[in-house]
Amino acid sequence: MNEFSLLIQDLNNNIHSNVEFFERTVRKNPSIVYFKLNELSKFVGKRYNVILEIHFPEQKKIYDVKSYGTENLSIIIDKFRKSFPLSRSKIKQEANKQFGPDIIVADAYMYEGKEGVRIKIKDKSGITFRIEILPGSFHLWCNIDKRVEDFCNWLMQNVYSERVSPFT
Repeated sequence: MNEFSLLIQDLNNNIHSNVEFFERTVRKNPSIVYFKLNELSKFVGKRYNVILEIHFPEQKKIYDVKSYGTENLSIIIDKFRKSFPLSRSKIKQEANKQFGPDIIVADAYMYEGKEGVRIKIKDKSGITFRIEILPGSFHLWCNIDKRVEDFCNWLMQNVYSERVSPFT
């Protein structure tokens, strides 16, 4: 089951059905666009029993309407979970398998009994992007290409398959 692919497709369908609003409004009032995107992401996330967030680490990225839903996303499953249901080494192994030798995979957020994994990926232009994987969430600070999508499908199936509603 490719749950992440379905989630992203659903998000992009919702964004696409509102694209004229985004294009018309973003120059006049980017705050309204940000609010509407958050509404859409929450709506879509609820359907998959996750909290889905769209981020703009650079303020000016909000003006790039075509990029909405294709980068800088967070998927929150259980913000209180402190450990993975499988070993970090399995996650690292899968990351190396999916992304090949051009990545750096390391332990991260190892404090207060928590664990995590950080993946750094260099694109063709030499810019480094990252994926941060925590026991209860993962954060994509990168463009979601086929490799990232496949890896996130693996995460949803193997790391985040058992979950309770984050909305309770």
